[in-house]
Amino acid sequence: MYDRNLCLFVPYRQDCKELYVAHFVLETEENDDAALHTESLYKMYYVCEGAGFLHTVGRVQPLKVGDVFFTFPAEPFAIEATDGLKYMYVSFLGTRGNRLLDALGIDRRRCLFRHMTKVGSFWEISLNTVSEFTDLLGESVLLYTFACLEEKRHAAGERPKPDAAQRIKKYVEEHFSHLDFSLETVAQALSYNKKYVSTVFKKAMGMGVVEYLNLIRVRHACTMAEQGFTSVSDISLRCGFVDAQYFSKVFRKQMGMSPSTYIKALAAENKG
Repeated sequence: MYDRNLCLFVPYRQDCKELYVAHFVLETEENDDAALHTESLYKMYYVCEGAGFLHTVGRVQPLKVGDVFFTFPAEPFAIEATDGLKYMYVSFLGTRGNRLLDALGIDRRRCLFRHMTKVGSFWEISLNTVSEFTDLLGESVLLYTFACLEEKRHAAGERPKPDAAQRIKKYVEEHFSHLDFSLETVAQALSYNKKYVSTVFKKAMGMGVVEYLNLIRVRHACTMAEQGFTSVSDISLRCGFVDAQYFSKVFRKQMGMSPSTYIKALAAENKG
């Protein structure tokens, strides 16, 4: 089977917001180049023959038959063939794909899974099936492999991973003081796409990421004032605001007074 490349393309449909499979490919052309590059889609791979290496930033992992692994949008990687490496992959997008990745704790730090040979025959049969329903074949392979990964996780007694909203919430709480904080930095750090970060957080928390970020920043500003900080510009920077005027605007909206008035009120209260 593995003597020539096969590539099934799936036309994009506007109704595929939950899960869109773009390609279903058998890759047989060896690549000995370990130079990192990035792509715009998520990819799930199955190694069907030979051996090689998966290169990511600061990490090299050996690949062998039966391995399932993932690469992520905007995350640099390279697949190096060293011994006749051949693999199949499905590229995909969509919020359902993000939820499945998150539920299984799959991200750039945990992206390679050994001993998954049970999925190989299904991949092979599906890729060699001539059908007008290429999107369904690719989606079936994707979901079947996710199910097998979940089965393996359950058998190993692994604890469920925090859901996406909780991971985003934790990231905001741990990085709110970063001056370059943005939806893009959250998405990149957690291997999500920007739109998914915004949608899943608002649905779970009832507020947007930026709104929650400002809430945490103002809370910290109040704590700093209570600890004796009196410079509004200093507090602003330490809470992640580049612009002190914008900080004052956000503070007033939440607290009903300016930060300078809040600091003076605390000082008067302490004197009394």
